[in-house]
Amino acid sequence: MVHLTTTDIGHAESTLPPMGSFVYAMPDMRDNRNVISTPLATSGSSIDYATRMAKILARKMKHPVYVGCSMDFTGTTAEEEMEGFAAVVDHIMKRWNLKS
Repeated sequence: MVHLTTTDIGHAESTLPPMGSFVYAMPDMRDNRNVISTPLATSGSSIDYATRMAKILARKMKHPVYVGCSMDFTGTTAEEEMEGFAAVVDHIMKRWNLKS
């Protein structure tokens, strides 16, 4: 289970970010290029990011995953968003490979 969130320095510490989107994904055991996913909770601004992350992690780990995402990309470029996405996947996979 992974939950991705961002914080805003301008908000008070007691302000909690919203849950955002929550997605379940599992690899297709017959075709390792295919991943089945379903949104469990949706938020318009984060559902695409959560779905992409869940599908990639399920494919790479070959295990079912839950991904929550309430990240706010306001003020970032598409390149910065993709760099962050790749960094998150790399970090999670390094931790996963240490355990297996």
